[in-house]
Amino acid sequence: VAAVLGKRWLLGKLLGHRKGDTEYYRSITRMTYGVVCFGLIFSVVGTILGGVWANYSWGRFWGWDPKENGALLICLAELLILHLRMGGYIRDFGLAVMAVLTGMVVAFSWFGVNLLNVGLHSYGFTAGIARALYAYYGLCLAIVAAALIWRALTERAARASERAPAGVESA
Repeated sequence: VAAVLGKRWLLGKLLGHRKGDTEYYRSITRMTYGVVCFGLIFSVVGTILGGVWANYSWGRFWGWDPKENGALLICLAELLILHLRMGGYIRDFGLAVMAVLTGMVVAFSWFGVNLLNVGLHSYGFTAGIARALYAYYGLCLAIVAAALIWRALTERAARASERAPAGVESA
């Protein structure tokens, strides 16, 4: 859900949707942050409960299986977002980009590790999933790349307008 909100924020800015409505984008940012917090709580609880189940079923809490590593990657990606945001390293734009990238981590952890055909969790419903995953990764990377290019061009235009002498418009 955070990835969808991040894509909404980025695509809205790219396409000029509600261009002057800062409150709209601020609310999307707050929702994204809240969903990441919510997701982190449930990801950590789910990972721990999965370890408890594995200990009961297989006699070990953690075995560094790809699916277990995927669960850990989700937790780490969400923690990274929260720490970068709380530390002031990212703001609204960075939160949206990181949410989209974390959506890619979640997709890989849920579906992609099944394609590796290793470990105890290599099972189920993988027919055709590779093509769908690659399409999703491509879409996410295209949105992030377009947003980064848009951001760079916007900042360059802002710097150029600051340097231009009074009464002279920049190209």
